[in-house]
Amino acid sequence: MEIVDGEYILTDDVDKMKLEGVCNLLRQSHWAKNRPVEVIAKTIEHSLCFAIYHKGKQIGFARVVSDYAVYSLILDVIIDEEYRRRGLGKKLIEFINNYPAIKDTSKFLWTKYAEKLYLKCGFKEEDCYKYMFNRPLSL
Repeated sequence: MEIVDGEYILTDDVDKMKLEGVCNLLRQSHWAKNRPVEVIAKTIEHSLCFAIYHKGKQIGFARVVSDYAVYSLILDVIIDEEYRRRGLGKKLIEFINNYPAIKDTSKFLWTKYAEKLYLKCGFKEEDCYKYMFNRPLSL
């Protein structure tokens, strides 16, 4: 699926996404800046991935892990630093929210700094859930 929005292209076409481009974007994040390339490649392989392009350059990325029936977890949402504050994060989340394969699933995510963005996209903070984590020492 591909949408042209002015100068920007939003797509789910993984064949267009370059591993190096995704790695460069994730290096700009606080949560994945040290994630090994082989781990990033594996996450792309096992996720539903989305990207934004501007004049051929990948400037945004996000991925979703889903059961395609009930839940979809949105992860690694990132917009290139040069392109932030232009509403592109919102466009990317709206693209994901309306993506046919997961449109009717409950979407959730974790965020530390982008609460306002997700609130604008229809997300609500839920206090009734407890965040629990089992993280391997290697990650």
